[in-house]
Amino acid sequence: MQTRPLLLLDIDGPLNPYRAKEIPPGYELHEIQEGDKKWTLLLNQQHGIELNALAETFDLVWATSWEHGANRLIAPRLGLPDTLPVITWPADARTGALRLRRSWKTSSVADWVGGRPFAWVDDEVNRRDRAYLRSRDGLGPHLLQRVEADRGLTEKDFETIREWAR
Repeated sequence: MQTRPLLLLDIDGPLNPYRAKEIPPGYELHEIQEGDKKWTLLLNQQHGIELNALAETFDLVWATSWEHGANRLIAPRLGLPDTLPVITWPADARTGALRLRRSWKTSSVADWVGGRPFAWVDDEVNRRDRAYLRSRDGLGPHLLQRVEADRGLTEKDFETIREWAR
């Protein structure tokens, strides 16, 4: 039996182009409040359509600092299931990441995915993350798709993910 690949999703950057100078075409402004916390995000409904289509091939997983809040606060706004698996980060995940000049998520992602194939979309991944993942024994085939935080996921990103899955 072949294992379905994982599609690891970051929110801020790929789904919420938080560095955009203005609202990009296709995006809508969302004011989110939970308790005394408030966020302003830009979200694109087309992303929900694309991700739901990719869910026919991939198991979608949140790989975001939003952790379980992604299911409560973001998934419904994009038309995604609110039961997606969530990678939770150890309290010390950010320690040492700046010194290593790679994403603070990378080692936790590698531990979480094990040997399953995965594609990971994030605005913080770089060549050091790629090198680290290549060096990990037992890690399955993978794609790191860096997404610019001022543009968010584009059709080209989705095409790259679809092509990798083939």
